[in-house]
Amino acid sequence: MQPPSEPGAPEVTPVRAPASPSAIVARIAWPAALVAVAAMGFAWLREPKPEAPTSEVRVAHAGATVIRELRSLARLETSAIHVEKVIELKDHQRRLHGLVDADDALLFVAVGEVVLGVDLAKLGDGDVRSDEATGIAYVELPAPEVLSTRFDEARSYVHSRKTDMLARRNEGLEGAARREALAAFAAAGRDPRALEAAKATAERQLRSLAKAWGAKDLVVTWKGPAGELPLGPRASP
Repeated sequence: MQPPSEPGAPEVTPVRAPASPSAIVARIAWPAALVAVAAMGFAWLREPKPEAPTSEVRVAHAGATVIRELRSLARLETSAIHVEKVIELKDHQRRLHGLVDADDALLFVAVGEVVLGVDLAKLGDGDVRSDEATGIAYVELPAPEVLSTRFDEARSYVHSRKTDMLARRNEGLEGAARREALAAFAAAGRDPRALEAAKATAERQLRSLAKAWGAKDLVVTWKGPAGELPLGPRASP
């Protein structure tokens, strides 16, 4: 214990020991390290990142030979015909051992649509070819046909039904009328004028497709029934 100083005596300040060299180096090294790390991070952020490699896919057309893809179109619908048909059916019955004639009669108004077109799935390997020198494609198509028929249920109806007193009502009469109407629709689709219109439309559509695929023109011929000569090519419009 230090004895108390006498009154009037000067104060004495204790002297600290000098810091060691390692402590001085530690005090200087830590701030320098922090500055270096901050500088490296700033430089990494400013450095431009390498861009991801890009690629471009270009579609190269093979000229008129791409017309071979016609077969993948399957059924080419060319025209639709609106058909209205009146079907009259009568079930004639004999009653009382043939002494009395009685009828069950039906008048049916059928409205429907017939779709004409070309079934391109019937194309053979030799039916499509192209001339690389001229850029003209050639195709021999199967004859146009009726692709589908359908009833317009909203507009088809039974106009009248008359059953004589001694006649038995035939519940299958309306179904028979519908079958007759569908047969009439198909017959309308086989009309020569309708088939010619379907051919003209098919040629126009396929010629547009061929030119879009790279062909300069398309020459169309048609297959006919067995023993019939095929039709010649049609001049492009």
